[in-house]
Amino acid sequence: MPDDKAGALEKHQLPTEVRDSLDELRALSSKAEDGDKDAKKELRRKLREASPQVVARASDISRTAQHMLIRTAAAKDPLTQGALSGRLDMMREEIAGENPTSLEVLLTERIVSCWMVVTLFEVLMAGQLNADAKSRTPLSYTLKMLKWQESAHRQYLAAIRELARVRKLEASLPTVQVNNQVNILQG
Repeated sequence: MPDDKAGALEKHQLPTEVRDSLDELRALSSKAEDGDKDAKKELRRKLREASPQVVARASDISRTAQHMLIRTAAAKDPLTQGALSGRLDMMREEIAGENPTSLEVLLTERIVSCWMVVTLFEVLMAGQLNADAKSRTPLSYTLKMLKWQESAHRQYLAAIRELARVRKLEASLPTVQVNNQVNILQG
């Protein structure tokens, strides 16, 4: 996966050909969803022929879930939504580093997702603990939310530890050196 490593962790902006392919696939998907059988066949064919980056982005339900959380945390504020989305992209780049392995990309995505969940719980808990709040949930629900928040935080820290462990293991792997020897027999 030489060049694919850079493609596995997208930069802030998708390349034009990837965006165009995704737009085309979305249009076909919409037609297929409306019952167009030819569009469904064409969609399957186009997906088989699509680049790994296009398939990865089209099937990235983790990113979809993150954006659902962003909309909730931002409370319909477009500035906050855009800023959070950009922040997640920056976190992906920063955490994964240069030339991440496939495993590092997966763990990076997990860390970013967990960060978003932890952040959302902090927002929700702040609303419950705000002295000026006009309405609050019952204490029993707030305590349940606190347990969810603690669980999300443990998962977040576990993902960070796992990425650190993977990097430590990768750093301790010996480098492989290949020597070719040619023996010529005189006879």
